[in-house]
Amino acid sequence: MKVVPLTLLFALGKLVVHSQGLEPWEFDSLTGSLFGASTFVLAFVPSGTLSNYNASEDMVLQAFQAIESIDDISHYAARVHPAHSGAALRAQLADLLLQLHQWLMGAQPYGAVGDSLEALSRELAALRQESGDSVSDRALPEQARLRLLITKIAVNRDTDFLGPAYAILEIFLVGVVGALLLIGADRFSENLVVSSFLCTCFTYLLLLIRDLDNPFQYDGFSCVDVDLAVLERCRQRRIG
Repeated sequence: MKVVPLTLLFALGKLVVHSQGLEPWEFDSLTGSLFGASTFVLAFVPSGTLSNYNASEDMVLQAFQAIESIDDISHYAARVHPAHSGAALRAQLADLLLQLHQWLMGAQPYGAVGDSLEALSRELAALRQESGDSVSDRALPEQARLRLLITKIAVNRDTDFLGPAYAILEIFLVGVVGALLLIGADRFSENLVVSSFLCTCFTYLLLLIRDLDNPFQYDGFSCVDVDLAVLERCRQRRIG
């Protein structure tokens, strides 16, 4: 939906250029080199962004596993040590999941997540008092892993990893679009269709790279954000 209006605008520009007889170029080895270089650069960059996106998905899954591990340890402690009910720790895990989800959706600042992690530390200290070191010591590494993962998500969300690369990508895109506008052909209908198709592909790929570069955007405009459904289901189980 973002690319189609740009494609229609390009097609309109192509019609205007053709009607004014402003197509002095022909497709030759030089313009072929431009298209080849642009294709190579635009196709090479997504490999890095896809790797970063997959790593971001893994961060969410690892955070879910860490929270589930702490909850399992709490259930184990409640079975072995009747003094530990696990209700307070379960409620704190649900609060942490809520704050984490709202922060990622932009409804809460990062400080709310940090406060919830501090409250989780107090609950783990209570777990240690009620169940002893052997049980609570198993939860502390999971809490440290959870804090590290949340920090990585924050850095990944706030850092524009491909910012310097966008300039060269946009230069190539402008060069390709300009060349497509100025290249003429014997059959204008064929020229219009092929040029519009190439313009669509190049523009779509650049927008996709920008979208993949921030997998935790959640602003209503992104279409490739990391799915947070697993965290929401985990929170609902904590509440239930």
